[in-house]
Amino acid sequence: MTDAPPAPNTPGNAALKMVSNTPVLSSSPLRSKDVLLPLARVKTIMKSSPDVENIGQESLFLITKATELFIMYLTKLSQRHGNDQQVEYADLAAVVQRKDSMEFLHDIVPRKIKYQEFLKMMEEEKDEEADIF
Repeated sequence: MTDAPPAPNTPGNAALKMVSNTPVLSSSPLRSKDVLLPLARVKTIMKSSPDVENIGQESLFLITKATELFIMYLTKLSQRHGNDQQVEYADLAAVVQRKDSMEFLHDIVPRKIKYQEFLKMMEEEKDEEADIF
C-alpha cells in the first residue's frame, strides 16, 4: 500500500467536509453519509414550488442524490474544458453554452460579456428596430 499525500486544504474541500457533517432526520431509513447536500435545504427548495405539497423521505433522498450527481457531472465537464486544478465561471458557462443537454441553464449561467460588447449589441438591436419601422 502506498501512502497518498493528503488532499490540499482548499476552500472546496473545507466546504465539502462541512456539508458532509450535516445531519439527516433521525427517522429516515436512509443514511446521512450517503448524501453530501443538506436534506433540509433541498426540502425547503422543493417546498418553494407551488405544485409541491408533501415530500416523502425517499423522494427527498433521490432528488438530493440526483442533484449531487448532476453537480459532479457539470463540474467534471467544466474541469476538462479549463484548468484541471480549478473550475472557473468561464469554464462552466462554456460547457453550458456548448452542450445541448444544458440548454435549460442558458439563462442561469450566461456567458460573460464586456460592457462594450453589450453596448454594441444594444446599438445593433436599435438599428434593426429602426429598419423595421
